[in-house]
Amino acid sequence: MNMSIRAYARLRGVSHTAVQKAIKAGRITVNADGTIDSEKADREWARHTLPHVPKAPAARVVAMPQPEAGLPSGAPADPVTSYLRARAVNETFKAKVSQLEYEERSGKLIPAARAAEYAAMFSAVVKDTLTALPDRLSPMLAAVDEEKAIHRMLTVEVSAVLKKINKAVADSGL
Repeated sequence: MNMSIRAYARLRGVSHTAVQKAIKAGRITVNADGTIDSEKADREWARHTLPHVPKAPAARVVAMPQPEAGLPSGAPADPVTSYLRARAVNETFKAKVSQLEYEERSGKLIPAARAAEYAAMFSAVVKDTLTALPDRLSPMLAAVDEEKAIHRMLTVEVSAVLKKINKAVADSGL
């Protein structure tokens, strides 16, 4: 779609001087009649413009360092690329730390030491209640001949054990 410089600037959300500078720098091209093909210009803009990197003044020439022989393969030799990559890693790290802090403050996370204490306490409660079960049930079961009565007694005892475990978990604050 062909449009004027100002219309293209509004479409991109930039000033018309930014579009004029991009044309002057050769980052985007204009048609012979002075209009801009927006789709073509968008592709050129994306291809030729680095995000958030200030341009060096035109009169100043900066020599780019040549890649050293000791660099591992795939290592960026361009300092701008290295900077952008390091900045992205740093920002990702900050975002993850912020998310963890938020989740800890909102009660979704607990410290690992506290979780280990809860797990040890829970294991002790389960172990104690399950190991006490045969001692408590064996005399009562030996006295009963009826299968339904045995089933009822086991069901009552298992329910009591589960209630005790639930109470221990609730009291721990998890």
